[in-house]
Amino acid sequence: MPDARYRRSLAIFLGFVGMAILAILSFLPNHDKVLLHTEGHFHRWGHLVAFAATTVLLASSRRSLSARFAMASLVAFFGYCVEFLQHILFNNPLELYDIATDTMGVLLGLVFVLLWVEISRMRRFD
Repeated sequence: MPDARYRRSLAIFLGFVGMAILAILSFLPNHDKVLLHTEGHFHRWGHLVAFAATTVLLASSRRSLSARFAMASLVAFFGYCVEFLQHILFNNPLELYDIATDTMGVLLGLVFVLLWVEISRMRRFD
């Protein structure tokens, strides 16, 4: 069984890989986005799940509450930056709904991590 330090390092690595994948997918040409189904019916759910999963990876890699909030804030800021860069580079309207969905995913991921930690802590004392 890998030690805690290795698991935390792996979670950070996978979290940043996830952010890189999100960035790449965000700046693909529109016809490629349609082929990869990053637009359409499941677009909002994709934002929610991707940002929640990234937050779970990065926030769970930290031990302190403030560091977990910092990681979640980093992911939320990343989502805003991606949307803002799409607005600037491609002259797209700033998609506030996407920013809100990204932020909701971050919050859900953070709540999941905090609940998981608390449940794990309670189990140790049973």
